[in-house]
Amino acid sequence: MNGGSSASVRRTARVDLSAFSRNLARVLSDDPHCVLDARADAYGHGLERIVRAALDVGVTTIRVSPNQANLAGIKRSSLMTVPSVRRLLGPEAYGVDARSEAVMTLSGEVIAVKPTEAGVGVSYGYTYRTTAPTTLALVALGYADGVPRLASNRAAVTVGAQQYPLVGRVAMDQFVVDLGTATAVVGDAAVLFGDAAAGHPTAVQWGEWTERTALELTAGIGSRVHRVYE
Repeated sequence: MNGGSSASVRRTARVDLSAFSRNLARVLSDDPHCVLDARADAYGHGLERIVRAALDVGVTTIRVSPNQANLAGIKRSSLMTVPSVRRLLGPEAYGVDARSEAVMTLSGEVIAVKPTEAGVGVSYGYTYRTTAPTTLALVALGYADGVPRLASNRAAVTVGAQQYPLVGRVAMDQFVVDLGTATAVVGDAAVLFGDAAAGHPTAVQWGEWTERTALELTAGIGSRVHRVYE
């Protein structure tokens, strides 16, 4: 399957700052002295925007990585690089625990759609073969973008309103989804993880499929993925 050029496709991580702020406000109402964990570029969410949103909602202290302790317009006293005895907010702030709202939605563009017969090998190494006539969709996200190779033949993504399996090996720039009897068109979004209420797999599920925590997963999203703040 061949698709559009790497430079022209959409790779997007949407960060819902309103959901992030609501998550923080809920925790702050119980523990106003907690510290936000914003190491690793706020676990891939974008340090500057996350810090400013956190300060606006009332967080007074934010833990950052040592190489990220200088932000224009942010008081150094608000940023710390060492552990604290105070409660450290991580999963509950970024919406990857059982109670919080999802903050990040990661998606890639469908760049090719191909009907196939049974017995067709998918991706390099042919670790997956179709078991019946089906439709395959090629999605422009790969391990160069932070999609773990352990997602191969394990994970699911949402195309349209339904979840479908990711099949074959994750390649550097792309992966394949088996749509079964459904179809898609070039330009559709394939959502890897996001809001369960919208029918998407969650970052926690993706973490389980790829044997890492949800925040390790979001922290690994690459620079080709465009962050969009809402």
